Amino acid sequence: MASYRLGVRIGNWLEEEYAQQDLLRDFIRKREQGQLLVQRLARLQENIFKRVELSVSSDGFVHFGDTVLLMNPDSKSSDLQGTSEERDPEMCGDVTLAVDMEEVSLYSDEPLQISRGLSAVKSVDPMGRNAFCIVSVDGSAMGEPLRYGQNFVLGTKGGISDKLSETKIIITHCYTNRNLAVPRTFCVWSHFGREFEVICHNYLDSHRVEEDKNYWEIITRNPGPEDGTMLERHKAFPEGYKNE
Repeated sequence: MASYRLGVRIGNWLEEEYAQQDLLRDFIRKREQGQLLVQRLARLQENIFKRVELSVSSDGFVHFGDTVLLMNPDSKSSDLQGTSEERDPEMCGDVTLAVDMEEVSLYSDEPLQISRGLSAVKSVDPMGRNAFCIVSVDGSAMGEPLRYGQNFVLGTKGGISDKLSETKIIITHCYTNRNLAVPRTFCVWSHFGREFEVICHNYLDSHRVEEDKNYWEIITRNPGPEDGTMLERHKAFPEGYKNE
């Protein structure tokens, strides 16, 4: 066996040294450009989970330009209703529509972009993921009321319907004529954890009427002095406010 002095380098030492220098230069470049994974994650969480102020509906209607939540309410009156999957406590409760993202984009040098995927989350607090802007597709002005049957676009937060806000509605995809739904039988695992699958499907009962899976509510901000959404506002009764 050949013997070497302490200062002798063996193997592909020059190539390994160049490779380490390349890795260091790449690390410095990405850090200066804010492209390190930890930096991208921090920006993502800052934007996605940043609290968003919902629009206040002073007349009770939804308008173009309003920032709202789309909530699929859990209105089952009995634990005996639905399938075994739907009776699972993890599947119960109000959920809101939210944008998803592809994890592969975190590891790309391209700017972070939210994908066109959707899911439903249990959080009913307005944030970057689940707050949407009502956008016109026919030239209606900002502030114009959204009318029944009128087409519109849901824009991520980066107008008279004859339905008040917080009224149950059905959202129909224009090209397929299928309704937006949360089946509550399947969950998806995203970068943000376990969430509900959102699909376009018409769930009809024996009377050919849409089921709860297809119903949504447009949630606006509480116009009162207290903070929060309309979900947290006291319900009015003929004899006054209900105390609970």
